[in-house]
Amino acid sequence: MANLNCDDIRQTMQAGATLLDVRNTAEFNRGALPNAKNIPLAILPILAHERMDKDDPVLVYCQAGGRAIMAEKILANLGFTNVTNIGGMHHYQHCG
Repeated sequence: MANLNCDDIRQTMQAGATLLDVRNTAEFNRGALPNAKNIPLAILPILAHERMDKDDPVLVYCQAGGRAIMAEKILANLGFTNVTNIGGMHHYQHCG
């Protein structure tokens, strides 16, 4: 898991990264990081290639970090080459 600060995330996003929230839709709708794309972990293997390019950078997070670890492994197995697990959103809620 990468320990990034808000500026790191903004710079990576400006460079074309996808900020991926793998929590379920209800959790996402209650609040997410700015500009995050939601693909719940349960359907990530089905929708990953449809919604993201495997060579583009991806920053993945969830609520506390556990699902982000699983998502990182799923994406690697699907051939995604530039995935960074940033952990739980509670670390970044102040990044408005």
